[in-house]
Amino acid sequence: MLASPERRRQHQPWVDDVLHRLKGLDLRPLRAVIPPAGYVPDFLTPPPTSTPSSFENELEVVRATHPSQFVDELAWTVGDTGTPLAWRREMAPLHQQMLDEPEKAVRQITQLLRAYWRLALEPSWHKLHGGLVSDIRSRMRVMESSGAASVFSTLNERIGWHDDRLTVRSSYTYEETLGGQGIVLVPSVFCGPDVLTMLPPLQSMVVYPRPAVADIWRHHGEDRPSPLRALLGGVRAAVLEALVTPASTGELAAKVDVTPGAISQHVSVLRGCDLVTSHRSGRRVFHSLTETGEALVRGAEYSVGRVV
Repeated sequence: MLASPERRRQHQPWVDDVLHRLKGLDLRPLRAVIPPAGYVPDFLTPPPTSTPSSFENELEVVRATHPSQFVDELAWTVGDTGTPLAWRREMAPLHQQMLDEPEKAVRQITQLLRAYWRLALEPSWHKLHGGLVSDIRSRMRVMESSGAASVFSTLNERIGWHDDRLTVRSSYTYEETLGGQGIVLVPSVFCGPDVLTMLPPLQSMVVYPRPAVADIWRHHGEDRPSPLRALLGGVRAAVLEALVTPASTGELAAKVDVTPGAISQHVSVLRGCDLVTSHRSGRRVFHSLTETGEALVRGAEYSVGRVV
């Protein structure tokens, strides 16, 4: 997305900020494995698991890529006629170095991904992740009430669902009978306007653009008061904002920087207002937003700075 002026438009406030942060960081090794169009090596996009995972844990999956897998997938990228010829020519020396020393290349790519994460994404991740989780939850409610067909048919204009067949409009031709294996649906802030797919024998995955993505950056970089904190107080607002991602009592205490006992008291009040729900798993209690709590958090985010 950073390499494409056309894709930047929806994210311009973020782009302006991030390009300044990235000065001095040589991203060519990353650009060598992420073409502007065409096949992106699958080792870079391990499918999400059913339980929340930290960035470091998922980065470890990338770092553990076997050299033979790296060579096979990079060779596929280099030979893919869907990648721009000018890009292949520009990156040819780097590609050869990586193919000759795959273990070194994987280490370098992992280090750059960590640096890029810290500079470009981590400062905005709470906001980004909250919107993605909200999209997943809303589609789960649609699935529960109207079935899978209603979810597939509303994901994106490039995705279709007819007679139990899922189609994705793409420059590639591929057909597979899943046989009950299932598909992982992944909303993305930055993939638009494309819909990306991962195909068997790997876990089938469809990555689709999160709707209304430009709204995320409406007040990017502006220091504005939180209406949620004015309504509920600092700690309870912080608890709700932190629960965009479900968390245990201990995890919440660390995020909000108060004691577990205080978290329990605040969560009890929020639960009584139907903003939070809790369940026990072994010795730990996990908390998450209800539909009402989620709507309150999202509404507060979009109302910041609005002139009435």
